[in-house]
Amino acid sequence: MTEQIEPTLVLDLGEKGGHLEFEQPAEVQQWLNEEHSKWHWMNQIHETSGAFDSFTNLRQAATQFIQQWTQNLEEPGVAQKSIDALKRHFESAVPSQLFWLSSSPTGAFILRLQQERHQLVAAGAYLALGGAYSSQSQQPHPLLLEGIIEGFLYKREIDWTATAHREALEKLKQQYSRNLSDQKRKYQEIVQANGELNEKFDESLEAKAKLLDDLHVRQDGEFKLLIDTHENNLKAIENAYDQKLALLKPVKYWNARNKSHGTKAKHFAIASGVVGAVILALLGWLAYKIFLDVPVGEKPQVWQVGVFSVAAFFGIWLERILVRLFISNMHLATDAVERVTMLQTYLSIIREGSVFAPEDKKMILERLFHPATDGLVKDDAAPPSPLEMLSRR
Repeated sequence: MTEQIEPTLVLDLGEKGGHLEFEQPAEVQQWLNEEHSKWHWMNQIHETSGAFDSFTNLRQAATQFIQQWTQNLEEPGVAQKSIDALKRHFESAVPSQLFWLSSSPTGAFILRLQQERHQLVAAGAYLALGGAYSSQSQQPHPLLLEGIIEGFLYKREIDWTATAHREALEKLKQQYSRNLSDQKRKYQEIVQANGELNEKFDESLEAKAKLLDDLHVRQDGEFKLLIDTHENNLKAIENAYDQKLALLKPVKYWNARNKSHGTKAKHFAIASGVVGAVILALLGWLAYKIFLDVPVGEKPQVWQVGVFSVAAFFGIWLERILVRLFISNMHLATDAVERVTMLQTYLSIIREGSVFAPEDKKMILERLFHPATDGLVKDDAAPPSPLEMLSRR
């Protein structure tokens, strides 16, 4: 995740304080405490005590904004509002007050007099430079007058030849500090924007990588499934081809049997019809010849009935033989067709990759390759002979 850039307090206090920058509320509070300590001597001098009171009021008012900033450190958006309020407070109050901060050239000059000469000299210089004056009835101290002269000389740049140069350098320093602060802020904004772009890019790259991995996994699964399917199909084709080669001869054989028995069945059907018609005609002609001379009302002789019965017996027997052969060939042709159909169905099932249980395969093969019958039906057989009838008894 991109680190959140903490808001910064940047102050431009002009000639009263210069350019200041703070990153933490504790830094602002420490700076105010240090300024309060540096200028505390002004409270001991009646002429400058009013200026110190103004700074104390400024410090107390700023403390409230600093506390709000401290409380909202975890929420940069809310903290920025406190920083903006603190910035407005300092930049409006400090330039309008009659005191200088230690960061300004004038403030540094007054503090140097306080440290090197005397605080009364520093107070006199403060008054000479335009500071707030608190009147009193007592005679001014000579050191106070000395300080007023030092302040006048500093203000008029008399006997302080380096002041103008220091001021120019100070202005350049402040301008450089402002430029550096702006560049730092821009750099932080660029870092933050770059971090956000990198974060979005990383998230996009991670999402695309995940999609690519998912695609590879899915494609690998689909490809493996496709390979397995084709392998199974090829195995089924190979198995079916081997089975077809093994069963090619039986299929041809039973197709030939089907055609042969079908042709024979047609021939015997025609023959049975023709022979039946001939037998009927011959029996009618024989009955006419034998029974023509029998007078009406008399019984025919035994030999006449016997001759006609024998002729009718052999005629019917011959017709039944032809019908029997017709039915036998028809049954055999039907059996051959059934076997061919079962063989082709068996090959189709194998081609689809289905696996037979051993007992199912055994049953199918036994049904396919059981010995062929003669196709005769027992009910269609010839009448039993006298010898068979005697043997049955």
